[in-house]
Amino acid sequence: MEISQEGLQTLTAVLREGTFDAAAAALHITPSAVSQRIKALETSVGRIVLRRTKPVTATPDGEVLVRMAKQWELLRDEARTELLGDSTGTDESRIHLPIAVNADSLATWFLPVIADMHRAYPVAIEVIRDDESQNARFLRSGEVLGAITSDPLGIRGCTVRRLGSMRYLPVATPEFVERWMPDGPSADAFAHAPMVLFDRNDYIQRNVLSELAAQPVSPPITYIPASTEFYRAIELGIGWGAVPQVQIADSLTSGRVTRIVDHHVDVPLFWQYWKLSSPILDALTELTVAAAERNLVAPG
Repeated sequence: MEISQEGLQTLTAVLREGTFDAAAAALHITPSAVSQRIKALETSVGRIVLRRTKPVTATPDGEVLVRMAKQWELLRDEARTELLGDSTGTDESRIHLPIAVNADSLATWFLPVIADMHRAYPVAIEVIRDDESQNARFLRSGEVLGAITSDPLGIRGCTVRRLGSMRYLPVATPEFVERWMPDGPSADAFAHAPMVLFDRNDYIQRNVLSELAAQPVSPPITYIPASTEFYRAIELGIGWGAVPQVQIADSLTSGRVTRIVDHHVDVPLFWQYWKLSSPILDALTELTVAAAERNLVAPG
């Protein structure tokens, strides 16, 4: 089996652009040439690697090749930078580093990690933001080289490092508590008090509600799909919700919000990354682990 670099480059371009025509434009070749390259790649591996849908998607066999392509690109770019001695980080020399990070980590403790990487290395980090319970799929598909996940089960070919836990506290403004929970946080109060959720897949908020209400309830819900704005919505009295402790410490101290119950939920976080002999990926891993030690609840 012979897998050409040209075929891998074309495969990633088609998936990135979504169509054969768009990939052709990005690669400065004809759509017919793109089709021929993909057919040659599929012939060489004896597998169908793309679903001809709109947008085009990778088959499971195609995902294996995408992972290979992404890893090869990283190692190639690192070697080029080392050989040329270019640490200035010009647009042409920057090493593309795609990773997946959950919204709350990005809003609270992970952004300085990216800043440290950009100061120390000629990288261009691409962050794909999704729920920590969903980020593992980006590793499986080959879209990213590392991801913050809530899944302790390692993906084949990946190393897993436990980071600690993000602690969430259920909070609201004092005025909100006085209006909606005058007799305390009872099941009846939770059934009627407005609540803020990140989106319809926000399992953290739903789990907290289930634990606190101790019975099925359906309160009015406002969806705010951004971490900082989610907290601001609570601070403005739109509803109550569970917010990361690291994000809310100052507001608790000042009294802008208050804990509605003496309860917390810890969500374990893990850093998963592809097993590569990559100094850049190793550096990102160490910075991520160090930042997690400073900001997350230590593993029990």
